[in-house]
Amino acid sequence: MTEQRIFNFNNTKNFFEENLIRDTSNSNVLNFLDKFPNWETKLINIVGEKKSGKSFILQLFKKKNQFNYISNKEDFEKKYDELFLLDKLILDGFQISEDKFFSLINHFILHKKYLIISSREPLTMLEIKLLDLKSRLKEFLLIEIQNPSDDLIYSLILKYFSDNQIVIKKDLVEYIVKKVDRSYSSIEKFLLKLNDKSIIKKKKIDYKLINEVLNEMV
Repeated sequence: MTEQRIFNFNNTKNFFEENLIRDTSNSNVLNFLDKFPNWETKLINIVGEKKSGKSFILQLFKKKNQFNYISNKEDFEKKYDELFLLDKLILDGFQISEDKFFSLINHFILHKKYLIISSREPLTMLEIKLLDLKSRLKEFLLIEIQNPSDDLIYSLILKYFSDNQIVIKKDLVEYIVKKVDRSYSSIEKFLLKLNDKSIIKKKKIDYKLINEVLNEMV
């Protein structure tokens, strides 16, 4: 077995379409985005839990369709005035002051511009004090990334081990698929802990090691 390296999911910056795994869990989002610009609305809310692939999908979409992309509050504040000059904008998963949020959304609605906002829960479920903003958020079309299917979990596990040059038996991968919690963040956490423990103990990954990590995560 080759040396096992600790892999940090957050360091993946290779936004290439061939790295995208299409699955029933993300098909609604991908099928909708593929139809651009033939959308029934220009206000889109893409919802999915942490590590569900929202940012990856939006990065691909941005490159393909020349959208402007903001992924943190610092850039949003720094470029805020310039955002009103844009026709196509993606805001990817960060908090914004209600007043600024309302002004920007209102502008995009009035001028019929494209605005995509990603979030971990629907915008309409956020605790909003500004009633006008709460009303505007109801105009967004909600598209959700679901929890991964068995096929996607299997693919994610294989990709993780392949990226880290780790050899693992097929029956072990199938066992993990059956046992791991079915959320993206839990899968990531499990794989990182399994890899770390294998390195620390200098042991190959086997059923015993897998069960040990699973029990620690209960």
